[in-house]
Amino acid sequence: MGSSPFGVADSWWGSSVRKADPTMPRLLAAALTVAVAAALAVGAALAIVALLDTTPEQPNVPLISHETALPRG
Repeated sequence: MGSSPFGVADSWWGSSVRKADPTMPRLLAAALTVAVAAALAVGAALAIVALLDTTPEQPNVPLISHETALPRG
């Protein structure tokens, strides 16, 4: 008699016990990995946009204007 992975004889489990197909768990793991990576990318993009929106607006004051320019002549 052979034994199962748990050390119990095959006659107790039955000889028709099959191992699980590893394709579906791998596919599920890949899909979950893609979903988590996409969620992290979206979250990082939104965080960057939020940080850029919180930076104060720079004053638009010219360094030299007609009023402050030296007179000619």
